[in-house]
Amino acid sequence: MTSTIFRICILAVALASLPGILPAQDARGLEGVWDVTVTVKDCKTGAQLNTLRALQSFGRDGSFSETTFTGTRGPSMGSWSANGQNANAQYWFFRYKADGSFAALAKVSDTVTVKGEQFSASGTVQDYDSRGGLSAGACFEHVGKRLAGPAN
Repeated sequence: MTSTIFRICILAVALASLPGILPAQDARGLEGVWDVTVTVKDCKTGAQLNTLRALQSFGRDGSFSETTFTGTRGPSMGSWSANGQNANAQYWFFRYKADGSFAALAKVSDTVTVKGEQFSASGTVQDYDSRGGLSAGACFEHVGKRLAGPAN
């Protein structure tokens, strides 16, 4: 009887510790802050149109944010979700003309694959003008290097 109670207690302690163990195991996934190089390409020809650098943050709650050094676009906001070994992200940002006026609302769809402390991604960006009409589009590739993991 005493050994059965002892085994039940050990099992209870082990099960109770799982919530603390599992997030630590997941901590090396996409969650965290990343230094990202973005290469924008023409979807039809594959010709490189632009390269820029960004900081991207993937929150534990599925939130996404991004900032970049270009003055012709605002910060990105959106969401992401895990999909097996990949993740899907969708986010938006404003584009501005050289005079600072509104140019377009950009919608980004992204598929991300994490490998340790780095990720690779590809996707599309679609620009919508002030009337909501599709005005432009492009493809892109990202490579990211982890700067910080999630806080536990």
